[in-house]
Parts: sequence; structure tokens; C-alpha cells
Amino acid sequence: MQLVVTGKNIHLSKALKDYAEKKLSAIKKYFDHIIEVDVTLSVDEVKDQTRSKVCEVTVWANGIVLRAKKASEDLYASIDMVADKIERQVKKYKDKQRDLPRRQPNKEARLATHTVLEIAKTKGGKGKEATAGAPAEQAPRIVRSGTFPMKPMFADEAAQQLELLKQGFFVFSNAETNQINVIYKRSDGNFGLIEPEY
Repeated sequence: MQLVVTGKNIHLSKALKDYAEKKLSAIKKYFDHIIEVDVTLSVDEVKDQTRSKVCEVTVWANGIVLRAKKASEDLYASIDMVADKIERQVKKYKDKQRDLPRRQPNKEARLATHTVLEIAKTKGGKGKEATAGAPAEQAPRIVRSGTFPMKPMFADEAAQQLELLKQGFFVFSNAETNQINVIYKRSDGNFGLIEPEY
């Protein structure tokens, strides 16, 4: 398992990095095949200082992705809260998996690539160029890319994954068709499924 801790708008001390690694490496006892855990610690400029220290975590495991984000007035407390939230998500996911009927996917796992984009920072800060006449905004660039196995899953399992992630869509390998599909949350609360047409 690879654990990557990065700092944003802060100096990432060794003590803080070690603490984050220790707290979040404990989740490997829940999953056999965790590929990577990305931890981002940051300080946001917000009016409410009790929510200025942020810890955001993404767990890339075999076939699932978990995300959690917490903010408080102390980074150590934010790390603790995120670790607890990820643990609850894992338990919820395992309980739902236990309740699903046992079905066998018809094909082997595929490989998928995840890529992290970020706006390039310059000497002027906040993505602005320091020199006159240069472009004011920088285009996003790829800062990290990795490959992970995409375990085939059925549409209802993908819907559960989407609920865990709390995002707009989820890309998965459909176990029934062995094709890459996209499931998304509709405004009426139901799910939509996008399947390729060949």
C-alpha cells in the first residue's frame, strides 16, 4: 500500500506527516488490496477559523474508491475525524456487500488510470503570473497519474460505490457486459447508466 501525504498552503512538518501516516495506515486491516491512500492537508482562508484546517483523504482499493474530508481548528483533529469517517465508510460498504446476492462476474478485472490535475502555481501565487503581459491564469496540468485494477461490478454495486463517494458520477467495468459504464445520480434522486454503443 502506498500512502502519499501532501501539504497545500502549509509547511508539512515531519511530525504532522508521520501522524497522518500512522492514523491512516490502520485502514489496511479492512481491505486486502489497498493500492494507494492520498492524504492532503491544507489551511483554507475562511471566515470561520474553526474550519480552516482541512484533511482530505482518497483511498484507492481493489474495485472501490473511498473519499472523506473534514475540517477543524487543528490539523491533528481533522486527521482523527477523517480516519474515523473512512472507517465508518468501510464498515458500511462491507455490510452492504454482505447483503448483496452472490454473483460471479464474467470477466477478469481491467486496469484503470486515475490522474490528479492541479493549477500550476507561479511566483505571483494563486495561479497568477508575476510578470506583466503574461497570461493571468495557468491551465491545469497532470501532477500525478497511476494505474489500478478496476474490479468488475454490477450496476447496483456501482450505485452503492457512487453513494459512498458522494460525487456526481462513477466509472466502472460492468460485470454483465464487460464494458466500461458510467453511473450517475439524477436530479430526481434515481440513477442513470451510460453504456457504450459499438
